[in-house]
Parts: sequence; structure tokens; C-alpha cells
Amino acid sequence: MLNIERVDYIMQELREKRTVYVKDLAERYFVSPSTIRRDLNSLEKEGLVRRTYGGAMLVQHESSEIPFFVRQNENKQEKNVMGMLACQLVRNDQFIFLDSTSTVAHMVKYLRGKESLKVLTTSAEIALDCLDSLSAQVYCTGGWMSSFSRGFVGEAARKRIAEFRPDLLFFSARSLSLEDGITDVNEEDVYMKQQMLRSCREVVFLCDKTKFDKTSYRIICDISKIDYLVTDEKPSELWLRRLADSGVKLIYPDAEKVKMIENQKKRACDAYGASAYEVGKG
Repeated sequence: MLNIERVDYIMQELREKRTVYVKDLAERYFVSPSTIRRDLNSLEKEGLVRRTYGGAMLVQHESSEIPFFVRQNENKQEKNVMGMLACQLVRNDQFIFLDSTSTVAHMVKYLRGKESLKVLTTSAEIALDCLDSLSAQVYCTGGWMSSFSRGFVGEAARKRIAEFRPDLLFFSARSLSLEDGITDVNEEDVYMKQQMLRSCREVVFLCDKTKFDKTSYRIICDISKIDYLVTDEKPSELWLRRLADSGVKLIYPDAEKVKMIENQKKRACDAYGASAYEVGKG
């Protein structure tokens, strides 16, 4: 195997696993550990990896696109918290839109018990989860499927979305900042989300604390374009003021309930209280 081919395979594995080890790579590609170390050192000089003891870790930038199957295993506790809180906004007989993000995917299990829902989604996986878990009428946009987001994108999907007027949109994105609002990295996903915003009556943005005060390079919308922001931790006073000034309702858990969720993950949906703090309009 040529050096450039081996490095490509190493980068592919890093994107999937985030961390690789010299010993494992040497055995897999039938080369010496010193050869793998040289490969990793070259990648480190390019700013793509950070060397660790016995291996290397992928350096992630806010402009880097992360595959769905990687994201779905990140920050699971935070996503469960936000999923439970977001589902409290859903009432029986509503028409809701769920985007294809891994954050919103965690909502489905907490929608059980809601009656006569209609669900529109850009995600085939979420559509199937809804069919398996909910008493709901499920619509899927169709279109061509992105290998990274595992969601439908493209002009056909946007036209399909434009045909509907859901009551609530639930979506997430890569970054949130005071200056640039909600931003993401994939152009097609940004276009899709902008169409979702135009089509839905109310908008709920799910954003964990790690995404605050960061900017990716494609703008989705200003903060004032959302109605609710659901997060896993109380933001700073600066954010509280900005959200209130923008007319955005903020929903987050208190520390006691978060601790309860940590201790009872599998039964969190039943154990979790219904209260949340809200700031802003209403």
C-alpha cells in the first residue's frame, strides 16, 4: 500500500473513531510502528491530528463535518435531557417536524404517550423509530440522502417541506453565537433548515452547552427567528439577556433533576419532572 493511500485510510478511521493507536494501525496495514508514527507526525504537522501516548486524536474544528454515526454516540446524557424537555412542548393532535440531527433523534422515545401526532421528518431512521414507538402518522420528505447527516436533502426534499405547515419544528445545528446566530457546516443542510424555518409555525432549537459561543461558516438564521431554545444547562447572564431581548423562551433543567437523570438513565422519562425555567416571551 502506498503511503498516501495508507494516510487516507488512517484519516477515514480517525473520522469514524476520533482516536487511533500505533500498534493497531501497524498490524492492520502490515507496516512497522515507526512507519505509522511518521504518518501520524505528518498529519500532526498539517494540524489534522494531535499526537497522544501510543496514538493520535482527530482535531475537530467548527467547520468540520462529523458523520451521524459518530455524533449519535456523543453527549448522550445531554441529548436525553434536552429531548425530555423539548417533548414537554408537544401536545396531543399536533403536527411536528423533526430534523435529521442526532440531538433531535433522542426525542422520539420521550414522545411515547402523546396521542394522534403527525410527524414530518427528513430522517429515514427517525421515521422508522416513530413508526415503531409512537401512535403517529409519519411523513418522510424523500430526496437524496446525505451519507454524513443520514438525512434527506436537495431540491426535491425542500419542495416537499414547502407543502406542509407543521405546528412545531425541532432542530439542532453545530454552533450558536451572539454575533452570528445559529450556524452549521453543510451547505445543503443549511438550505434544508432554512426551508423548515419558513414552513413551521413555531421553532424549537436544541443546543447543548458545548455549542454556545461558537461559529461555523454557514449561517442558518438569527437568534430572533426561533421561539424556544432548549439546552442542558443554564446559560450565562449575557445569554439570558440576549434571549429575553430577542423574545426567545429558554428551557433548561435544574441541577437536582440533572443528577436524578444521571442516576436513573434508563427510567429518566418516567422519573423526570415536568418543570423547566423559561425566560423571554409568554
